[in-house]
Amino acid sequence: MADQALERLRNTGRNDDCPCGSGKKYKKCHLREDEATESRALANAAEEARKKAEKEGVKEDHTPRHPEVRHGRDGQVIKPHGPMSVSRQVTTPRKAGGS
Repeated sequence: MADQALERLRNTGRNDDCPCGSGKKYKKCHLREDEATESRALANAAEEARKKAEKEGVKEDHTPRHPEVRHGRDGQVIKPHGPMSVSRQVTTPRKAGGS
């Protein structure tokens, strides 16, 4: 069942008809259920990896993955705020003269 849900999630667009044959769009029929199944599968895989690492005596790596982005305890990205987090847009001057 989980494999079928993950396959459906990967191969079906949000606005496509649902593969179950209900006649509804995928986003109105099975999308949320399939996303929840994927989320549970990822959480289970992460828990198994954590247990395996703990069993082997490997410590968690707490080094930042990107110098300007911090990560919370659960791996959630914490975006920086303030003047340094604003992207700078580069513009080029317009060419002189018309057509």
